Amino acid sequence: MRATIEFLEKGYERFNRVIFRNELPVPIMRITSARSFVGQFKTERKSSFAGLRIKETHYLTLSNTYDLEERILEDVLIHEMIHFLIHFKKIHDTSSHGKNFRFLMNEINRKFGRNITVSHRCTKDQLESDQSKAHSIVCLCTMTDGRKLCCKVSQSKIFEIHKAFQEWDKVEKEEWFWVYGSYFNRYRRVLTPRLFSIDNEGLGVIESGTRLEFAEVSGGRMILRPAGPTLRL
Repeated sequence: MRATIEFLEKGYERFNRVIFRNELPVPIMRITSARSFVGQFKTERKSSFAGLRIKETHYLTLSNTYDLEERILEDVLIHEMIHFLIHFKKIHDTSSHGKNFRFLMNEINRKFGRNITVSHRCTKDQLESDQSKAHSIVCLCTMTDGRKLCCKVSQSKIFEIHKAFQEWDKVEKEEWFWVYGSYFNRYRRVLTPRLFSIDNEGLGVIESGTRLEFAEVSGGRMILRPAGPTLRL
């Protein structure tokens, strides 16, 4: 199933009553299409009355991008509610998922038969359940041993990663493409030079995309542009 606001509101009320003894206030609940997380708890702090009083607004968000089993989605919700409890009761912890978080998580798993984990990793099938179409910048590298590996690159890191791949002695050929569709939703945008395996379907998606090239413009600045005839810049 995919997260809905009805699932979030009813699940929050149920688990707050059954697991957390109604100790948690009701946060602002939201559904998003984010791909970078399944669940998220966040607090915004704003000062008022000339900075003498701090107002906190709590947000609990689930992503509807991935098609998950209902019980897994419930465990994600409880995971975020543990974060809320630690924050709300001002429990000191050693890290985001430190000793106190893990203690509470393990106690809830034991008492209520849950399977909450420190982080939720989507399976291949769950990643592929994201069918929303989007543009991606993809680097395809042919290695010296003949393998083809790729990565989906964050737009802000294109030139850094391009430079790094040029210096890798195991990269024989480096190609860049602008692709559209849902295939590359299963890949995370990289911020550092990393390469991943790709199947024939993915290679076909890349080949149907727009080939890109690096070009130098006035002032020695580099840009990434569609490959083709020289353009006057």
